[in-house]
Amino acid sequence: MSALTQQAGSDVHQLISRLQAREAELVLIHRIASVGGVEVDLRDGFRNRRSPEYLKIHGLPPTAANETHEDWVARIHPDDRMRAERQFLDALAGATLDYSAEHRIIRPSDGQARWVRVAAQIDRDTNGRPIRLIGAHFDVTDGKFAEQALRESEERFRTIANSAPIPMWVTKLDGTRSFVNQAYAEFFELDYEEALKFDWRARVHPDDAASILEAEQLRSLVPLNSDSPDNLFAIETRILRADRDWRWIKAVSQARFDERGQHVGFIGVAHDITAAKQAEIELRTSEERFRRMVEGAPVMIWMSDSDGRCVHLNRMLREFWGVSEQEVQRFDWSNTLHPEDRASVLSRVSSALKERSGFELKARYLAADGRYLVLDTSAHPRLSASGEFVGLIGANVDVTERDEAERARELLVDELNHRVKNTLSIVQAVARQTFRNNADPVGARHAFEGRLIALGHAHDLLTRTNWESASLKDLADVTLDVRGVNADRISLTGPAILLTPKQAVSIAMALHELCTNAMKYGALSRNEGRVQLDWHRDDGARSELRMIWRERHGPPVSLPTRRGFGSTLLERTLAHDLGGDVSVRFEPAGLLCQIALPLEGIVAR
Repeated sequence: MSALTQQAGSDVHQLISRLQAREAELVLIHRIASVGGVEVDLRDGFRNRRSPEYLKIHGLPPTAANETHEDWVARIHPDDRMRAERQFLDALAGATLDYSAEHRIIRPSDGQARWVRVAAQIDRDTNGRPIRLIGAHFDVTDGKFAEQALRESEERFRTIANSAPIPMWVTKLDGTRSFVNQAYAEFFELDYEEALKFDWRARVHPDDAASILEAEQLRSLVPLNSDSPDNLFAIETRILRADRDWRWIKAVSQARFDERGQHVGFIGVAHDITAAKQAEIELRTSEERFRRMVEGAPVMIWMSDSDGRCVHLNRMLREFWGVSEQEVQRFDWSNTLHPEDRASVLSRVSSALKERSGFELKARYLAADGRYLVLDTSAHPRLSASGEFVGLIGANVDVTERDEAERARELLVDELNHRVKNTLSIVQAVARQTFRNNADPVGARHAFEGRLIALGHAHDLLTRTNWESASLKDLADVTLDVRGVNADRISLTGPAILLTPKQAVSIAMALHELCTNAMKYGALSRNEGRVQLDWHRDDGARSELRMIWRERHGPPVSLPTRRGFGSTLLERTLAHDLGGDVSVRFEPAGLLCQIALPLEGIVAR
């Protein structure tokens, strides 16, 4: 063999070795990548050469390595058979060098339907006729199922999202929208394509724009990943609808991640919270009105929790107890109760809290100025919006003065009853003495009226001082009418003396009788007659008030033949009832009456 022949044989051997190495690599790649290799000779009845991976993908036994074209067509899924065969034949009949397709097959080994993807190269001769096909088959069933499941999931999502009554959207990472639901488009009165491109920020209320921008800037600074707990964002803002109606919206967005955990955008929903916001605003307004009303109320208003602890005290009650607004919730009101009232009040309050009911009570509390004052309390249960008992609300009214006035009124009524009885007794006695043994009814009537007038004058003076005392000078002035008809005929001299009610009534009656007697029989029965009334205080053995009634320039005086009402009054009332001494002398110059009363109960001023 020549050297040239030997060299040629060596080159062929090397080429065969290299070809076998490539074939081995190809087989290894097919095995590792699960690629089913196929080679079809298109010149001689579609003779096939298929790799083991191809047979495995198609569920064929090893003996089917030389499967015919008809056998291959028969294995294609009935729904894809005509399309797949037509696509293959059209590729061969055309001028293309590449062929790709996807179709389902029915595997003979187990009867399963599997999706197969084909990528092949068609070799052609110089005339363009196909002579060979070299291809790779891939089992893409799992991918197809996943793709189908994804499409179904997306379809369900779209159906559900479009059925939702609230706006929903999906954004990409750059913020552009990839989906909006029907409610979103209807809210802004846009069609789908317009809604995808619509910038909702253009409809944000001017007062909210700054806070929206700040919230988005803060969100952009948060590092997001699929395991982050900070993937949820919420904002509240006012949005202008196409109908020019401002609506409060709460937008909530959730970060989206792909299968590799990469952040790819957001999905969001919007809730119309206008009604809730309006209710919230009205509640705040109502609470502010309530707070102002309570703070300025002229009664002490308080609120407690369900355990009876202070929650709120209005200004008037804080001032009553000397508690600052910051100290209210630490303040224990029970410590201000009067020791005698503490047990009963705490028991009543405890029962009200347990029974979730109101109560009314009156008790004494220690005020900030150190005095115990009487407060009248009325309390009612406080309920939450859901009807849950949350405590009590009540009002305290300071009734200290009212109670004292009530007690004073009761004392006054008792005193008035006593005085009325005494007055009636006096009137009865005056009537009995006036009309007894008096043959002149007209004269008796006039005398009775005069005595009642004198009694009335004394009562008038006592009423002005709440029946505490009466001035002797004022009593003499009005009873003797020294500023009227007797201005120049009766003179008064003496210090200021205050009489007790009993003394004032008796002395008024006595002065009236002396004056009446002087006008009928004594000094005042003549124009030139005069009367002098003097009084002074005598601090001798017994402190006394001494009064002297002296008449002058009247008619001659003689001793009366019978005792009249005046004598009886002077003796019984002044001497007996008041414990005094009365002396009446009928002197020639005129009547002289001296009265001495014990000074006890009489106050000089």
